[in-house]
Amino acid sequence: MSALSHIRKGARAYDVLLTAGPSIWLMSQFPVAVFGLARWLYLPLVAFLSAHVIRRKRLGRNPVAVGMGLLALYTMVTSFLSYYPTVSFLKSISLLLLAGFLLVVPPTLQLLYPDTKPKEHILRIYLYFAVAIVLSNCFWYFLRPGSSLASDGLFSGEAFLGDRFRGWFLNPNSVGLIYGVFFLPILWFEAGKHRMGPTKIGVILILLVAVVQLLASQSRAGTAAGIVSLFALVFGHRKWPSRVAIVVIMGLAVLVMFIGNPDDNLIIRFVTRGEAVIPGSGRFEVWTNTWNRLLDRPFLGTGLGVADTDATAGGLVFSTGTYTIEKGNSYLGALEELGLIGSAIMLTALLAPILKACWREITTESPLADSSMLLLTAIVLAGLVNAGFEAWLLSVGSFPTLSFWFFASLLLFKGEEV
Repeated sequence: MSALSHIRKGARAYDVLLTAGPSIWLMSQFPVAVFGLARWLYLPLVAFLSAHVIRRKRLGRNPVAVGMGLLALYTMVTSFLSYYPTVSFLKSISLLLLAGFLLVVPPTLQLLYPDTKPKEHILRIYLYFAVAIVLSNCFWYFLRPGSSLASDGLFSGEAFLGDRFRGWFLNPNSVGLIYGVFFLPILWFEAGKHRMGPTKIGVILILLVAVVQLLASQSRAGTAAGIVSLFALVFGHRKWPSRVAIVVIMGLAVLVMFIGNPDDNLIIRFVTRGEAVIPGSGRFEVWTNTWNRLLDRPFLGTGLGVADTDATAGGLVFSTGTYTIEKGNSYLGALEELGLIGSAIMLTALLAPILKACWREITTESPLADSSMLLLTAIVLAGLVNAGFEAWLLSVGSFPTLSFWFFASLLLFKGEEV
């Protein structure tokens, strides 16, 4: 009985730590020193405590943690050949901390919460965050509905930046990324779990508010991620005839839209966002320039984190206008910084196992399949899509990066029965 009481007390304390993590990651977007320091102390602290809890226990199978560790070791070894060795070395340390975090936290969850699966416990915590953030952004809209076009990019308090909703976030794209990848599928999944009643109606209302806020952010990558996540939830675990019917209906809807108005339909307005600007908000121009930097160091790359420096080194310019390659595409950013060798490690050790697991889950037809695994799959697929337009996949310390890899590790984690 004393051992059980000890475990329960430890579980409550661990819950506080698990809740503190996403809170710190979210607040680290603001230029406040304490948040910046806390987000780096959090990973080693939780990893150390988790390792202490599960001492003498087997870690289980965790391909994402192993793959992240391999990538971290590669970037650490090659950091000394980087254009900015100090920056690359520190970035590699952050990847190593993330690998350790991913390795020990899932089995710790399994030990401390034997009545629930690790993924279900974390999804519940993120559900609470989704509700809290959606409602707080809604409150912020009524509190500070003004519009700010401050060119310095500092937070001025208004819920809108120009005509794009951002709530209390710094950037409207942050709303799009977090809502589209994480909050929409989690709220959709939660609404589907309940029978019609006050709880289901409440979750549906919050989901609708989240959809409105996502669309108001005008984040194309975030909206696309949200569509992918919901499509995965609707498409997965169904019989193939139902899947074919869904695809046909969606295809016909798009076809009718273009036949009715080929020049100015909903999809075109979504892509262009009604702006006469450089295609992709300047991303396409930056993407074409990455090949010059890649060809200079095709095998080992320019060094992890070099694109963040927004500087010139060795005759190569790491920015175009106000955009760096880091801000436009996670995969091209990784290719430039890691080179062909590092990108091959990332593809084979991380992305390939994740995509294989997603495909297996999506194509499963059994109605008895674990629905929470499908939710993890939807989140991971949405994240991979969004990463094609935003570069956060290897930016350890941010809410999207840490959350994405955490969910990916839970998707592939195979632990022993407690």
